[in-house]
Amino acid sequence: MTRDNEYYAYFTVVGDFDPKDITAQIGLEATDCWKKGDRNEKTHKERTFSRWSLYSRLVRSASLEDQLKDVVEQLEPVRPAVIETSGVFKTYVNLVGYFYIDFPGLVFDSSLIARLAALNLGFDCDFYYMYSDKREDS
Repeated sequence: MTRDNEYYAYFTVVGDFDPKDITAQIGLEATDCWKKGDRNEKTHKERTFSRWSLYSRLVRSASLEDQLKDVVEQLEPVRPAVIETSGVFKTYVNLVGYFYIDFPGLVFDSSLIARLAALNLGFDCDFYYMYSDKREDS
């Protein structure tokens, strides 16, 4: 049985900082964060940079465009703080897709791109092709 595609998006700040300082500066709680020097539970190695991330609140079956819209909607009320943070640290929105069935395409309308630009943010896409031409039912 084939799994459904999964999508999510998140805003992230990367650099050398205490994540508590980013929370205070932006005024939003991180969905996920770590501090340089913390132990990575997956690799058991020390983290070489800090990261503060705010994830979309949508279910993972919602489209990538809707995931991005949700992240932008969370950030727009604190736009000055996001822009200030992006002037000091590396910031961007990451779009992630796990494609088990097919690739549905990706389209962002100009208003969403303008909203992202108003936050002074670019985006990174991490897409994973998880399906095969070999069918289980063949």
